[in-house]
This record gives sequence, structure tokens and C-alpha cells, in this order.
Amino acid sequence: MRSSKGPMFHDPDLMPFTPLEKPSLWAMRENFLVNYPRAAYREDRSVLPGFPPVTPKINLIMSPALIEEMLVTRAEEFSRDRLTVSTLSGPINKESLFFAEGADWKWQRRAVSAAFRHENLLAQVETFAACAREQAALWRRLEAGRPVDVAPAMSRVTFEVILRSVLGAAPSFDRGRFVAELAPALGAIGWRRICAIIGLPPDLIPHPGSFRAAAALRYLSQATRALIEERRASGVARNDLLQLLLSARDPETGRVMTDAELEGNLYTFLVAGHETSAVAMSWSLWLLAKDQATQERLREEVRAVAGEEEIGPATVEKLVFTRQVLQESMRLFPPAAGFARQPRERTTLGPYHFSKGETIAVLIWCLHRHEKLWDDPHGFDPDRFAPEKVKARHRYAYIPFGAGPRICLGMSFAMLEMTTLLATFVREFRFSTAPGHRLVIDARFTTRAKGGMPLLIEPIRPTAEGELAPAA
Repeated sequence: MRSSKGPMFHDPDLMPFTPLEKPSLWAMRENFLVNYPRAAYREDRSVLPGFPPVTPKINLIMSPALIEEMLVTRAEEFSRDRLTVSTLSGPINKESLFFAEGADWKWQRRAVSAAFRHENLLAQVETFAACAREQAALWRRLEAGRPVDVAPAMSRVTFEVILRSVLGAAPSFDRGRFVAELAPALGAIGWRRICAIIGLPPDLIPHPGSFRAAAALRYLSQATRALIEERRASGVARNDLLQLLLSARDPETGRVMTDAELEGNLYTFLVAGHETSAVAMSWSLWLLAKDQATQERLREEVRAVAGEEEIGPATVEKLVFTRQVLQESMRLFPPAAGFARQPRERTTLGPYHFSKGETIAVLIWCLHRHEKLWDDPHGFDPDRFAPEKVKARHRYAYIPFGAGPRICLGMSFAMLEMTTLLATFVREFRFSTAPGHRLVIDARFTTRAKGGMPLLIEPIRPTAEGELAPAA
């Protein structure tokens, strides 16, 4: 087994494409990452020339110092960019916290932040473990030796986690259909991005999958509204995120969320709250299937920390290496590959000048693989996230959840959730790669693998009931 200080793991699939010499509008449908120039992996700033005369250039920044200046030090001087708003305002819901700006964003952010206090999150670990145990029981019933696509399994388990945490009991909610309708709703994002790039309104221009996506979005909207109406009709106040949204009040103006804002925020938490975790979990299992030595090291840590008991609030934060595996997984394959801002007025970042409204993109994918920031950037090495190495690195060299005031509100929730899930699964099963599978990236919404993530899953700790022993 590779020691904790041994050589990192290498595999050609860890950099699964070659950057194009010239950007391709067609590539924006599924994997826009190929358009990022080679310079984006080694320079502080680059430019994507666009597609003249149809589209303007996009400025690319990969310098942690410039990122800190834009997202942290001077965050209020920049807003979400037009391209992101146009592309995602259908699938994500424009009334949500994701798109809110200024005072509206501030009070809504404050209103829901209480749900993400550390003590409240630790209380959810038992829910995370229960969902992991249920998924493990499903895997134990499968036929041995046949590849299993872990991507939909991770979507199911992370959606169940977010559903129980956000809503608690929701007996009339059709979980299966809601998750199924997300596929066409989010699958049209690639075409929406192309429409937005060339200046056409994505909601009005027919494109492949647009009618199916519109029908899916109508269902998702109706299902989300029904959850809100069901809670109101019940007259029962619960200690969950939905209740916080319903009772939120701006301390300065006294206003509450409109029905549109309630729906937008609940829908966004349901979608984004499980999608990014599902993607990160899928990549983590795939990387461990590739690197058996790291998989065994993680398994040994779980056994040493938790023994045969379920992962609980007292043990989850002791799983240091498990967390490092997740961090390295999100370095190589960040669920969100990038995002952008635009200056509200003409401005500078470092030595660079930008016009009002000019798109400035932060390329997380390239930042996390930057030659000046990471040794052997395409290798897999969880020890990059050992505490002493993290301290030696610029704080904004690694931003899988964003940075600054708009950093992902669910970051700590996701890390506790994924640590619990990954530790449970690796202790219970050995994951191996499926023969003949070739990785292709699909980055329309999040950084997924096209065609799923088939792995071989072998139980290694059989029990009478296919479940872990409950924590003492």
C-alpha cells in the first residue's frame, strides 16, 4: 500500500480531454471546458476571444490574488454576469437567492444562514448515515460482477439527504419523478448557453430538448409550490429549512418572502443542494476505484475511527483523510467548473483594466490544475490537503464552493454529508473500475461524466441485514 507520503497516483483519464487550439461554439453544448486555452493552466490571466462578430471576448482570471480582490475585497463592485443569468435563470429560478443582488440578497442570506450553523449540521449526521445505510442495503442486493452506474445512485442518496434535511416528512412528494424530471430540465442548459452567448433569449428560442425541458420545469415548479402549500395547510411548525423560509422577515423593512421567492429558494436548495454533492461523490468513488491504495487507506481510517459503528456526530470530524480525499476529488473535478462576474463600473483588477459590464470568468477547473499553484497538477494526491500544505497555499487557490460573501451557503453541510457517505460506502464495499469504460466529460450544468459512472462494487463486510450496526 502507498504510504501517506508516497508518490501520487497518475492515470490518463485524470485529464480527460485536450484543450482546443481555437474555441468552438459547438463544444459549448456539452463540454465548454475544452474551449479554455492552454494559457489558462499556466498564466494569471487569459482571454477567450469569443466568436466574432457574434459574441464578445471573455476575460479569464486564474490568479488567487485577483480572485480574492474581485470576490472578497471588492465583492460589491461586481455582479453576476449576463451570460450566467440568461443561461441559468430558467433551470434555476430567477427569484432565488442564487440570483438576488444587493439588499434583497443580504436579508435572504441572513434569514436562512441559521439552518447552517455547525451545531445544527452535526445534528443532521444521523440522517446522512441513515441514507448511506439504505443505499448500502440496495447495493448488497445487486448481482455480483456486473458494473453499476454510481451516478444515479449518488443522485438518489443525496436527494434523499436534502429532502429529509430541508423538509422532514413530505408524504405526498413524488421523489422519483422529481429527480427524473431534473434530467431534461438541466440537460437543456448546453443549448441555452449557446443561445445566451449569441445574444438570443434562451426561453424564447426553440432548440433541441427545449419543449421537453419546459414541460419538466413546469412540473418541478408545481411540485415545489405543492410542498409549500402542504406545509402551510398543515399548521405544523418544524425545525427545518422550509420553516425558516416561511418565517423569514427582513429586520430592516419587515417584509417576508413572496411566494415566488419562497418557491425559487426552496427549488434551488433541492436542486443545487443535492446535485453538487452527487457529482463530487461520483468522482470520489471513481478516483478511489482507480487508486486502490488510497481506497484502502481511507477504509483503514474509517475502521480505526468508527470501528463497526455507524458514522455519527462524534466521529465524522475525526475522518481527516476521508475529507482530504473529497477535497482532492473536487480539485480535479470541481462540480462547478467556473463562474463569472461583471464590473458595475469601469475598473481594474491588479494591472488589468475592464470595462463596465465586461465578463470576467473565474475558471475553477483551470485554477485547480494550474501549473504555478500545484505540483504535478493532474495527479491524484489527497495529501495535498494535509493541514501543513493547506496553510502553505494561497487561500484562494482552491475554491470548489466559491469565495467571498457569496460562498456556497451549504459548504459545511455538503462536507459533513459527503464525509459520512463516503466513509460508509468504502468501509462496506470495494470499488473497482469497469473494464472498457472510457471517460468523457459532460459539463453542461455540473461536471458530470457523459453516460454515467459504471463501477464494480464488491461487498467486503457482509451482515445479516445488509446494514451497519447502530451507533452507541
